[in-house]
Amino acid sequence: MTPLRQPTSLLPAALLALFLMLPGLPAAALELRAVEVRGLTDEAEIANVRAALSLVALDARQRADLGEGQLDYLLRQVPRDVARGLEPFGYYETEAESDVRRDGEAVTVLVTVRPGEPVRVDEREIRITGEAGADEAITRRLRWLRPRTGQPLRHDLYEASKATIDALLRERGYFDARQLIHRVEVDRGEGLADIFLTWESGERYRLGEAGFSGHPFREGLLEKLVDWEPGTPYTQSRVVDLQQRLAALDYFAGIDVRAEPVDGSTLVPVDVRLTPAKRSVYSAGLRYSTDRGAGITGGLERRWVNDRGHKLAAALELAQRGNEANVAYRIPAFAWLAGWYTASASLRQDPVDFIDSEVLEVAGTRSGQLGDWNLVAGLHFRRERFDDPATGNALAYSTLVYPQLSATWRVADDPLYPRRGHSLHVELRGGHTAIGSDIDFLQARAEASWVRSLDWRNRILLRAELGTTLTDDFDPFPPLLRFYAGGDQSVRGYGHRDIGEPFTGLDNRRYVIGGKHLVVASVEFERMFTREWGGAVFVDAGDAFDDFGADAFDVQVGVGVGLRWRSPVGPVRLDLAHGLGDDAQDAIRLHLTIGPDL
Repeated sequence: MTPLRQPTSLLPAALLALFLMLPGLPAAALELRAVEVRGLTDEAEIANVRAALSLVALDARQRADLGEGQLDYLLRQVPRDVARGLEPFGYYETEAESDVRRDGEAVTVLVTVRPGEPVRVDEREIRITGEAGADEAITRRLRWLRPRTGQPLRHDLYEASKATIDALLRERGYFDARQLIHRVEVDRGEGLADIFLTWESGERYRLGEAGFSGHPFREGLLEKLVDWEPGTPYTQSRVVDLQQRLAALDYFAGIDVRAEPVDGSTLVPVDVRLTPAKRSVYSAGLRYSTDRGAGITGGLERRWVNDRGHKLAAALELAQRGNEANVAYRIPAFAWLAGWYTASASLRQDPVDFIDSEVLEVAGTRSGQLGDWNLVAGLHFRRERFDDPATGNALAYSTLVYPQLSATWRVADDPLYPRRGHSLHVELRGGHTAIGSDIDFLQARAEASWVRSLDWRNRILLRAELGTTLTDDFDPFPPLLRFYAGGDQSVRGYGHRDIGEPFTGLDNRRYVIGGKHLVVASVEFERMFTREWGGAVFVDAGDAFDDFGADAFDVQVGVGVGLRWRSPVGPVRLDLAHGLGDDAQDAIRLHLTIGPDL
């Protein structure tokens, strides 16, 4: 049996000591300028061979004052060093030659490696006894343990696979698990290796009760977040999920969740120690966007109002193109789907292409988390006052009462800068005169994003948005619920809500009054020049329209380039775009956006 070796970068102490005791010859000292490794293409193999070479291990002083005898000794160590560096990759029959090239007193050593054929895995005897033998999550992972039959005997993969099984056993509550057999037998002559692995899992531990301390809430509130009964088989993911649900509440500055076995018991108690966050948060700031212009914001958030965990939040925004004030009161809803009951009210002033519009909206909603989906269901009352260009901009009013459902699904490997990710947001609302609406309607909207990284520099970003409205009388439909395209988050190269159904008012002015339907798509290629700075090219297209006929559906296209900055607070995108369609009011437009890609 040949023992396995891990990739190493340390010169053995005995070899180093022997080298340092070698006397130099009276001849002039040599300078070791470089050591080059040839014959290998894998970067990891080259790095490990260099780490094993005694020549490379010399420090700067030793390289500058190298005797001929010392150099001759180190050259004789090259074959052994190379063999030691390549064994972790399955090469047991390596050959290496060294060649010295001189330039006066300076020398360069060329090491040529012939690794030969790697030893490959032949037989594998991998077993687990105890309760884990019937655990499908464990046995499935065992079947995929690497290296597999026919693959090179990579020591690093072998050790990493063993560590993965050890970690999985702990994650699933087998705290007494141990390796009974871990052996690899190598037949150098045949170029084959056999792997023998056996674990004894022992008894699986169970989750006990969760206890909470250090919080200001009444007993029983946080306990509703615990999704297991005492005696449930232990899985670390349940404990992590509890910590994430507590963090999402935004009550606490510190959350310390401890799940540790107790001597003499297989029941694991969960001890949650909490540190409350600052109860009241005040905010104020300046803001700017190319859609809404410059503005100021202010807000107040009461993280908890009482020991029942209720929350209160109020916000105000005053901008060049639109003002908004809103207040929301939230009550915990943990018993079924963890979420909130929310009562909210907002007052918004939002001009749409010279049509002044003011909206009062009052809503009662219930939110919840179902797997990866964030769900919200609610009842909305909406009163909108707006200028009606059809009557010479006389004031018109719209009252809508409607239930609304929304669902958001987001998966990403990084919340700010995803290399792989996708998201989907869907909304459905409908009103009827029987419940107080001025008109009967049904409206749906869906927005999807997709991100894929080609390598650390390059990404492709796709985005699409679809919307439709069904109603027998669209003329009195309020402007702010109609569909528009154009702007920072839509079709770049056009102003905010510049794309939609046109209308000529009694004042002979052209207005954009939105449409029944919406189609928007975007393709973007991003390349990072450094870790923080990069650029992008993109094509956006879309239209908001009333009918699906060829005459009504007029796709507006925008193209452009952009600057990308991965700032400490999130992505910053500065785009210069040109609208190619008839609705483009300016030849070139600047777009500034801050926030995640999904």
